[in-house]
Amino acid sequence: MVKFKINYFLNILMLLNMVSCGILPANATAPKSYLLDIPFESLSTSNPQGKVLLVSMPQAAAGYDTAGLMYIRTPYILEYYTESRWVDTPAQMLLPLLVHSLEATGYFNAVLSANSAAAVSGELRLDTEIIRLYQDFQTEPSQVHLVLRAQLLDMVTRQVIATHVFEVKEFSPSQNAEGNVIATNQAVANVLKILAKFVIAQLKENK
Repeated sequence: MVKFKINYFLNILMLLNMVSCGILPANATAPKSYLLDIPFESLSTSNPQGKVLLVSMPQAAAGYDTAGLMYIRTPYILEYYTESRWVDTPAQMLLPLLVHSLEATGYFNAVLSANSAAAVSGELRLDTEIIRLYQDFQTEPSQVHLVLRAQLLDMVTRQVIATHVFEVKEFSPSQNAEGNVIATNQAVANVLKILAKFVIAQLKENK
């Protein structure tokens, strides 16, 4: 009995030592973390005759302001991969991608990020919101469904120039978290190109 208690306490001490040293069992490894990381286009020179555009921090609809990698198998039920996640919320990661894609057009005098230019007011402001972002297993093969709402505002006249909802779907190359990430990055790359063209078209139309 005494020997059993000694072995028990030795095992407890060994486990505590493993935890304190950061040595964890294989099945307790941290989840993989993924980036929204689309290829950047070469930057065009800024247009001195263009306006200054402020890109505000993207928002996310209820249920989508999370770093969880989401998928849906049945209507109205969002589920999450347990061993995979984003390094940050997609809304947070979207901001620098929006800024760069609009800068690359060469249409603006400057494109400012809400993160670095909170005290600077632009002549224009672009607000965005992620309405939907999940991997849909109700189709075969699964596909990532991205819905992004954008609103362009004239900050001088305090008027809304245009509002539009963009919907993009991309098939997943594999039916798992990695396939989700690849398809999401492609969907984001596509929606950014469409959004940049839309913004420029609206500004030309409203000159």
